[in-house]
Amino acid sequence: MATFKYEVEILSLKEVHEIPGAWDEESFKGLLHHLEYDGVEEIPLEELREMASLALSDFEKEEAVEKVLEFRLGERLNKGQRKNLGNEMQEDPLWIEYSDLSLHEELFHVGCILYWTFPRNFPSPEIAKLTFRITARKPEAQSNLIAPGASFLCRVLNGGMDEHNIMNRLFDENLEGDSFPEADHILWQIQNEGFDEGSRSATVTVYTSWNWVEDLKGVDSYEVNAWADGQLEG
Repeated sequence: MATFKYEVEILSLKEVHEIPGAWDEESFKGLLHHLEYDGVEEIPLEELREMASLALSDFEKEEAVEKVLEFRLGERLNKGQRKNLGNEMQEDPLWIEYSDLSLHEELFHVGCILYWTFPRNFPSPEIAKLTFRITARKPEAQSNLIAPGASFLCRVLNGGMDEHNIMNRLFDENLEGDSFPEADHILWQIQNEGFDEGSRSATVTVYTSWNWVEDLKGVDSYEVNAWADGQLEG
């Protein structure tokens, strides 16, 4: 059984309200075109976010939700689902609660611009930015640190929390097994600062909803056995 031991140090765990780059120049322009706003290409770059919110505010809140969902998710939601979410997104942080885990990240990005536009009517978009250093105890364990994937990182993070954390409660078989495809929808963005051969370590930053990592609050360091998908057969 190919499991490897690592030392993990939590460097920072803080609240953020957007993921950098998720709403960029092209996204704002695309939304404005989707809303049939005139003169999009003439808008100065520094004014795109404000103009996108202004254009969106011309719609009733429920229709604004549908418009942004249609733009960000296309056919992944049908018209009826988008309509239903028009009300739900005003009440609940669906990037945590929606039944389809694969939509959570995009629902968060939708929630961001809705909050920027209607701050009194939509939940504040609050997620976790977690930065941690992983060090391989032995040379054979360092291969997972060169380009760490979501399934490996979920197992690493799970090792720092007790067995009652929500990730373990929902996906204990995946965490203990050899395949964890849902991990890609748990860790929305992964930024690897690069593997350092001298220390056999990598520093990684992940963006995710709080429910997955909240139990790491107050944790400084720990040891864990972890592996990537496909390694248990190795």
